[in-house]
Amino acid sequence: MKGWMLSLALACAATTVHAADAPAAGVQVARKGYSLQAEQQGQGPVTVVFESGFGQGAGVWKDTIASLGADCTCIAYARAGLGKSGTDGAPKTIEQHLQDLNAVMDTLAPNRKVVLVGHSYGGLLATEFARQHPQRLLGLVLVDPATMGQRHDTLRADRERVLADDKALLSMLPPNMAEDYKLLIAQLDSDAATTPRTLPDLPVALLTTTQVAAEPFVFEETAQGKALWKRQHADLFAGASRGIHQYYATGHNLHRENPKAVAEAVRFVAAAPQGGD
Repeated sequence: MKGWMLSLALACAATTVHAADAPAAGVQVARKGYSLQAEQQGQGPVTVVFESGFGQGAGVWKDTIASLGADCTCIAYARAGLGKSGTDGAPKTIEQHLQDLNAVMDTLAPNRKVVLVGHSYGGLLATEFARQHPQRLLGLVLVDPATMGQRHDTLRADRERVLADDKALLSMLPPNMAEDYKLLIAQLDSDAATTPRTLPDLPVALLTTTQVAAEPFVFEETAQGKALWKRQHADLFAGASRGIHQYYATGHNLHRENPKAVAEAVRFVAAAPQGGD
């Protein structure tokens, strides 16, 4: 599950910097006990909502947003407790994060269908949101996404290594993020995470990274881990009715290394025929 562990460790130090890179103008999205800081750029005809990876703020999408230029209206935000977003101090479940994402859409894109883009844990959230609210979306762009059943697969492949990776990550994270991570892995370790899932009838662009690290930091950066990662993504895409699955020889943060690839995927999804067309 932790293909994003290295980027997570880096994000702990980098989130504040990226948040500062985001546009100064923002919108506060009220939630019970806290508010989320969302940013909107552009006035293009296609609305794109970005969901960042675990521990990452809105600013990680700045190069992708720049690549989209005037084509889109782009909305990015930081989840509770990250960047300039507030928190009620309690770790959030996947469902609570989905409710926050829905609130961002209701506030900044009411009555509009959007292209939803998610990276890593944000890709898991985007996929689950699409399953619950397909009527809100034009399509999905999944950037090296995590999946609900992924952790069960990695534990079967190398349980000792995965648990050691958990311990290492928890030693690096600040306390609030560590609690979020503990809650997340508890959900992904549950039997419910293995429930078969299909994607709704929406255009999907799935972008998978293939780089094996010379000195792997976590299991997913090993040759065995990357092979499993690619197989999990192939299974995910098999549940889509239409779209594209592309592979890139980069690290996990594809949107930072090749933002134009993500922008092109957004354009592909936005231009794809809708169901019944």
